[in-house]
Amino acid sequence: MVNSLIAPDELLPRVSSAHARVLALVERFDERQKGEASALPGWTRGHVLQHLADNARAFERQARAALRGERVEMYDGGPAERDRAIEEGAALPLAELYGELGLAQRALEETWSRLGAEDWGRAVRFRHATVLDTALARWREAEIHAVDLAAGYRPRDWPSDFALHTLDFLSGRAPDRTRLVLRATDGEFTRTLGAGTSSVEVSGAVRDLAAWMAGRDTDGPLDTTGTALPELGPWPPDPAD
Repeated sequence: MVNSLIAPDELLPRVSSAHARVLALVERFDERQKGEASALPGWTRGHVLQHLADNARAFERQARAALRGERVEMYDGGPAERDRAIEEGAALPLAELYGELGLAQRALEETWSRLGAEDWGRAVRFRHATVLDTALARWREAEIHAVDLAAGYRPRDWPSDFALHTLDFLSGRAPDRTRLVLRATDGEFTRTLGAGTSSVEVSGAVRDLAAWMAGRDTDGPLDTTGTALPELGPWPPDPAD
């Protein structure tokens, strides 16, 4: 798991802010808009909202289990049950989805607020990582899926520290056998990922670099020394025991 320099007392306000932003975006929707396509292929906005609520509950489950010294699956019934719940939940009325999401986010934040300093390092099943890593993951879920709601929030609106964290977390997506150089045109950020006999540089605004690495559309152009942007590897997996 990628380590982060963000301490819990700095991270949690960032997650809380992202939670509030998602709810504020949902408040703009009506029933018709809830059923419209999100930026994720095959998912409506309702799918995204149900996933965000389920994900918050899953991370609370991880934290509660860790406090008992246990490591449990993210979702009861595994990926198949997760997918079934999303499909069913996407059809719920907007008010119900909004209420579920708000409750799930508050419950997660309340559970985290009761953790002691040593609890953040407790082991969880999720990516064989720690409770702190789940909080970082929730930050990514809330910020990236806020963009996926296609409601006016864009990668250019991401906090700069979130963009940098995302680039750190997704560094493993660098193409095989390729030396990938990421260079920001709006700051001093430069990072070399991977290794190989071939080398390619991709440059652009740091938030656009993060959006590209996350598989999302960018707001500005990305330039590359290659003939096209390189194909990225898969998102970091959640390996089985």
